[in-house]
Amino acid sequence: MKYLTVLLGLFIWTDFSSDVTRRTLQLSGSIAEKYQIKMTLVIQKDKVIGFYFYEKYKVKILLSGQINGNKITLRESPDIESDFKKGFIGEFKNNSFAGTWTDKMNDKENNFITTVDKDETLTIPNQILKLEGTYENVYSSEKYMSSISLQNISGDIFNFEISNGTESGCVGYLTGLVSLTNFSHGVYTQDLCEELKFSFTSNELVLDEKNCDYHGVRCPFSGKYKRKYWGQPPTKCFFNGAVRCSPKFISSFNVCCRGQDAASEAHH
Repeated sequence: MKYLTVLLGLFIWTDFSSDVTRRTLQLSGSIAEKYQIKMTLVIQKDKVIGFYFYEKYKVKILLSGQINGNKITLRESPDIESDFKKGFIGEFKNNSFAGTWTDKMNDKENNFITTVDKDETLTIPNQILKLEGTYENVYSSEKYMSSISLQNISGDIFNFEISNGTESGCVGYLTGLVSLTNFSHGVYTQDLCEELKFSFTSNELVLDEKNCDYHGVRCPFSGKYKRKYWGQPPTKCFFNGAVRCSPKFISSFNVCCRGQDAASEAHH
């Protein structure tokens, strides 16, 4: 029987969980000079994560990106693919963040401008640090792996990243925002995922889903997960002939590990 073989370990998301203090920006402004928005960004070195929302709708939208000098790129509602499809590309200058909001899928492009309302370094409370990190499914094995990573953005708002997969090629991936009431439970919902419930007890997380289409039939997200790491451990990348990704990625048990040099590194 074929087993999944470990090739290498790579970090694939922005990890702030090991930092007790984090720089947080609160911004407000507009897109196309008429759509009022507010934005929250957490910055560490060249990595950024956060969210924004339209004042009219108040629905928080996940942002993830990088800073290079004064320039910043933020992918909106990022998925497993690394290509920029939708989001903000701009520059910090004179207490403002301005540039272009782009939606390549729908061929849209508008200018945006925001002003920094707050720029502060915050100490992360213990109740948040106790939740952050990586949780592994209690049934994870050589043939099946499922994990959930959590990191706080602001208040009770957390970014979660779920990835799983089986030896036979069933894979799943989802990242988003969830508000954790009393830092103990929360519900994520959107068009392709009717309900995803988070419930915490001690170092365990129970996940219950309803009509969530971000995984294969044989690899659901639901289950019990135990907290294994404070912060994000290296993602184990596996090769399995049944799992194929786009040409820009190599195959893995849960997500396609980014990096064209991954396969060559594995042979050294």
